[in-house]
Amino acid sequence: MARKKRIAIIMGRIYNNINKSLIHGMLVQANALGYSAFVFALNEECDNERITHGEKNLFHALDFSVIDGVVYAPYTFCSSDYYGYIDNYLTEHCTVPVVRIGLEVGDYIPFWYDDRNEISDITMHLIYGHNCKKLLCLTGPADMPVAQNRAKGFIDAMQKAGLEYSDKTIVFGDFWINAAKDLATEIADHVREKPDAVVCTNDNMAISLCDALTERGYSVPNDIRVTGYDGSAESRMHVPAITTYRTSQEKLGKGSVCLLYEKITGIHCETDNTDTGTILCRESCGCSNCHERDEAFDAEHRLTEEGYMDSMVSAAFHDADTLDELVNEMFAMRYKFIYNKDFTDSRLLLCLCSDWDNVSNEYRRDGYSDTMYLISSDGSRCSFRQSEILPEILDREGFSSTFFLPVHFQDQCYGYIALDLDENIDNFNMEYIKYCREVNNALKYLSTKNELKRLQHRQSVSLSRDQLTGLYVFQNCKDVWAEIRDSSAENNEQLYMAVVSAGGIRHIENKFGSVESDKCIMTIAEILSKCCRSREWLFKATDRSFVMIGSGNNPDKHLDEYIKKIEEKMWRYTITSSEDHIIYIRSESKVVKDPTTLSKEDVLDMFTRMLEMIDERAEKQLSSHIHYSELLKLRRDIFVHPEFSWSGDMCSQKLNISKSYFYKIYLQTFGINFIHDLKKSRMNCAKDLLTSTSLLLPDIAERCGYDYYNFMRVFKREYGITPTQYRKNDH
Repeated sequence: MARKKRIAIIMGRIYNNINKSLIHGMLVQANALGYSAFVFALNEECDNERITHGEKNLFHALDFSVIDGVVYAPYTFCSSDYYGYIDNYLTEHCTVPVVRIGLEVGDYIPFWYDDRNEISDITMHLIYGHNCKKLLCLTGPADMPVAQNRAKGFIDAMQKAGLEYSDKTIVFGDFWINAAKDLATEIADHVREKPDAVVCTNDNMAISLCDALTERGYSVPNDIRVTGYDGSAESRMHVPAITTYRTSQEKLGKGSVCLLYEKITGIHCETDNTDTGTILCRESCGCSNCHERDEAFDAEHRLTEEGYMDSMVSAAFHDADTLDELVNEMFAMRYKFIYNKDFTDSRLLLCLCSDWDNVSNEYRRDGYSDTMYLISSDGSRCSFRQSEILPEILDREGFSSTFFLPVHFQDQCYGYIALDLDENIDNFNMEYIKYCREVNNALKYLSTKNELKRLQHRQSVSLSRDQLTGLYVFQNCKDVWAEIRDSSAENNEQLYMAVVSAGGIRHIENKFGSVESDKCIMTIAEILSKCCRSREWLFKATDRSFVMIGSGNNPDKHLDEYIKKIEEKMWRYTITSSEDHIIYIRSESKVVKDPTTLSKEDVLDMFTRMLEMIDERAEKQLSSHIHYSELLKLRRDIFVHPEFSWSGDMCSQKLNISKSYFYKIYLQTFGINFIHDLKKSRMNCAKDLLTSTSLLLPDIAERCGYDYYNFMRVFKREYGITPTQYRKNDH
């Protein structure tokens, strides 16, 4: 499927009425030209460096390979820190055309409305409407083209009216409050002759000048008339209300998109000219604003605002214990900012980094994870590459406008949230901004709460661990059995278990001390752990016994493999250990036929019975017999030197006992008969030499205590393949 044609729009404070008109014009024109829009905005602009960092991070989500161009309105941001950062980011990374509304900076394509003629119109109103002869123009910085252009509009009007003007008639300021205060001081101190009127080229300076003149004893408009420019809501609410020029922000927005379209396609297009600016005559110039109609305020909008305040959003979000619960609450409360008639036409998309809930000091501060996780209000859930910005599979047919806000807590990046709308941008309102701030706080609260739970769980789990081996003690892990049982049922697998008891420990403790016996238990625990598969769990049962619980489709095979691996590793430990003692294991295994009916207590009883069976066999062990130590040493010698001509006669002579008695006590002591144990030792040695050396087979046979013919026959019978095949397969 071909990529959808789309532009990106970057601007601040979209909830502001003037800016809302601007973006409305952009979206209407984009729709007419067949483009959808990604709109990147901010939650808040403040002086807190960490919050500022978190807000700026949103622009790392921009991938210019999935958009055709950018419209950027820097003047809609409160702080130069924000638009300076965006300027630099676009300069370094942007590969598509950028139309920059307002300030002419860098290599961007500039676009602005005809403010020269509009300033001229409002100046003419003062001259002909109020008979003003001596006028001043307070504009922005002298090095700013916008400020110069507006000053030229003032001069145009003065020339048309035949009024005198000079360089001192134009006052270059800052487009902010300080220059206005300075001008009021100069007038009050008679440094500058009192004018009949001051034309301010934005509302901020006009409001500030009115206040400063009033503080110094001047009456506005009786002593000095003041006008502004922009048509801001503040100008209307001020006392006196500021005469201003409401520019056509919608026309400006449409024009910026037309210019971008021309740069993308090379095709010229025009906007309709039905929407124009107008002078708003009010009290500050001497006019009355009683004829100015109150702007309509939709009752549904008021209900939305009141509903948000009454909704207890914060409490509902903070009650969530999991991400799913939080998301469900989020989507359930969309009606708090989305007007009823648009509810079914909008989608809310929460896109989280893969590491969003990292609470360590190394949390994500810059950029986003390569893979993001999306949760949508329409039920969609998926992972996607961040370079897509949003998954292509979620694209709607036809026009859509998607508004992005950063999701973060101070400088910790969580991801971003997208509000996908068909047409009505009124749903991107102050209530939505508040809502998203609550989401940010709720995610932080949730991650912190879950981390505290995790720490509490780990603390309780640490109390469940055996201090010597680090293994969990099964008796102390209340929920483990249920988790393993349920996981097995979900995967349609059978459960099996093996109980392993360590032998020779008491003898080592008596002869070498408790430190050596502890080392041996740790060795056995390590061997048992390494022999576990991915779905096998090992626990400590008693001081010298362990329990392995496994889950799989072939339990008998898995149990057999587990015991064989243990025996091989025990054999390897015996022949490589520098200690002059030997340890061994006894085991019982069982396949659990119907685990769903078993409680943890039932499993403990099962373990206990299996241990009793091992102990019953161990009771026959002649550990108090005079030959016990000699048997342990003899077995070690058999393991270390398989090449010797071991036989029942030879071993019984070493112990000075009869051969039949030797066979009996060997079996009772180690749980395996002598002949089988000898063969297993020699086969383990053979496998080790086959895989770790390049010795010829006759040499290997000799080192294992066989002649070549018998070695080949025994090996094939034991493993079903020849030694050569075993070596080739690199078992």
